[in-house]
Amino acid sequence: MAERMSERAKGDIDAILERLYRVSPELDRIAADCERALRLNAEARGDYLSPRTMQAFAEMRDAVSALYGSAQNAMKEADRFFKPKS
Repeated sequence: MAERMSERAKGDIDAILERLYRVSPELDRIAADCERALRLNAEARGDYLSPRTMQAFAEMRDAVSALYGSAQNAMKEADRFFKPKS
């Protein structure tokens, strides 16, 4: 079966990516704050954050990165389906 995507999906994809674009500055700040807290914890030799908080901050930082990676994949896939062929 050939790969297909409904033309109606284009609007949904565009809306989701637009929403992500609008919240990305805040997501960037969250990821940076998590990274800063993890760095401070390393500089304090583990006396700044509890191990579970450290794990949670690392997971949040990684989740933001994964979200951006997934969004890029969605944009590439939408481009593949909906950009006019030259």
